[in-house]
This record gives sequence, C-alpha cells and structure tokens, in this order.
Amino acid sequence: MDRLKSLLWILLVSGLILVGCTPRTALKSDELFIGKWELVGRSMLDGIQIQIEREDAKLVGRVIKRNDNKYVQLFLDSNAVLVSGITRSSDFQFKLTENKVAKELFSTYDLSGSQEFNVEFIDSKTIGLAKGNLNPQKSAIVYKKL
Repeated sequence: MDRLKSLLWILLVSGLILVGCTPRTALKSDELFIGKWELVGRSMLDGIQIQIEREDAKLVGRVIKRNDNKYVQLFLDSNAVLVSGITRSSDFQFKLTENKVAKELFSTYDLSGSQEFNVEFIDSKTIGLAKGNLNPQKSAIVYKKL
C-alpha cells in the first residue's frame, strides 16, 4: 500500500511539472526585441515604426518612420528615442518604458514624460503591452515585428 501511495505521489508531481511547463512560461531572451517594430492599437501612435537595438548594454527603440498624426509630426522627430528601456521582470515578462510624444512639454510642467508597460511575447513577432495588472497577452496595444 505504501508503495502504491509513493507511485501515485510521483505521478502527481510529474503531471504537475508537465502541465506547468508551457511555452508561455519558457525563458524568453531579450534579444527577441532587437529589430524593426510597428506600433498598433493606439490611434496617435498607430503606424509608427521603431528600431530596437542594444545601446550601452541597454535596449533602446528609436523612431525610424513617423505616422501622419499632427502631434506626432509636431513633437516626435525621426531617430527620437521612443522606447527608453526594456528590463526583465520574470522568465517571460518584461517592463518596457515608453517616452510620451511631447515628452519635453510634459517635463516643463513637472509631469511624467514616460509610461511603463508590462510586456509579454504573444508570438515570435508580436508583443502585447499592458498597464498595471492587465494581461499583456490579451491587450489590443501591441508591437508587430516587421
């Protein structure tokens, strides 16, 4: 009987390990961020393209193509830093700091010129961004890899 209990215990633990190891929880490399991305899901930023590269051991995204929004045209220059940093928060989650359009104007009035998002890879060419406790996997705000 003790042998049967031990066998059941081993099977239960093995099953939990197999179920818990899904692709979502697999370790994601921050190297996956490097490349060209298009912003989708926010009317003002839709269509902006950025190039994320490693600068001084830090991931930084610079604007390579602006959209036609009048505020983007007025306040966001080509080559401006839009993503000022990406840091790991778990094996598969990251924190992305995005500068606001007209960051300098916000700074003039002592307002935050950036916002932080929780980020997860939805697939190899899409990352979801969410604020607070929202799920990035279900977010309408995404970066699409080009």
